[in-house]
Amino acid sequence: MEKRSPRLGKVKWVVDCFREVCYGLRVIADARQLVIDRLRALQEQGTAMLPVDEEARLVLRRWMVEAKRLKMGLPPSAQVEVAGNAAEPSGEQAAVASSLLRVLEEVEQEEAGNAELDDPTAHAVPRFRPGGSTDEERWMLFRRLLPRWTPMLNLGSLREIPVFGQGDVRASLMFVGDAPNYFDEQAKMPFAGEAGKKLDGILAAMGLARDSIYLTELVKFRPALPRQTTNNRPPNEKEMALGASVLDVEIELVRPRAIVALGVIAARGLLRAESDLPLSAFRGLPLFHGDIPVVVTHHPSYLLRTSDMGERRKLWEDMLQAMELAGLPVSEKQRSFFLPKG
Repeated sequence: MEKRSPRLGKVKWVVDCFREVCYGLRVIADARQLVIDRLRALQEQGTAMLPVDEEARLVLRRWMVEAKRLKMGLPPSAQVEVAGNAAEPSGEQAAVASSLLRVLEEVEQEEAGNAELDDPTAHAVPRFRPGGSTDEERWMLFRRLLPRWTPMLNLGSLREIPVFGQGDVRASLMFVGDAPNYFDEQAKMPFAGEAGKKLDGILAAMGLARDSIYLTELVKFRPALPRQTTNNRPPNEKEMALGASVLDVEIELVRPRAIVALGVIAARGLLRAESDLPLSAFRGLPLFHGDIPVVVTHHPSYLLRTSDMGERRKLWEDMLQAMELAGLPVSEKQRSFFLPKG
């Protein structure tokens, strides 16, 4: 039997209630009210510990999404079964949703702190597992749970504002940077400063834009410094390791055909490579994250520090390779960019 980490009593009340009361019922407001009533009865009887399984947690997460919709005055989504045709939520339904939501939010908050390990050794890296049975739920839980994920909080070395990914969550091409800087944190978007302008120029030359790719950072929080203002630092190894665990979830959700690692830090984290490997060690090699090909190139900020056309051409050749791996068209004109004139 699979060993599970201990859960708080409230999680177990909810799961037991689902299994005892709601098995075989359609997921409607009346059934949810029965769940709430049963929870209260169990609590009054002093029940503290009941079984939990993955199936029940998935149902509860589905309920949480639906409860949010009802609380906002939206009709039920098509993914949740209802009696008859979907109708505008009544005041009673909204009240039930609000009550259930309070319970489920506490369940999800506990889930955020229960990191599962790849390996039960002392050096294992906690895996970020937001859960969810659909991509919509997984994205919602990803954004909701990451800012309070216990392993990340316990580092005490990152700032509090998350900078989430941007763009098409079904993009064939994914770009990964290292960590947010001051400008990214202020704008709450990746690559918001001068390096971002360089990246926008590269994308334009590729015939792309931010809304046609998926752009994210290895570490989603700006690395902190004492008395920090606009100064920045690169993420350390612990931050990169946890960031890579979070990035894995994004990659699973986006499912790109190719990934571009922007800079050596992003490459080391994405590929779990040695911390002293230079960028040159990654170039010219067939690299993969799982079965997804990876292209490693310079961070766009490198273009702010060099005017060497040879280096710019190398970066551009990396982008051409990424386009081909992603199945994007490449014109002859694009192939000639940054070539020596004459």
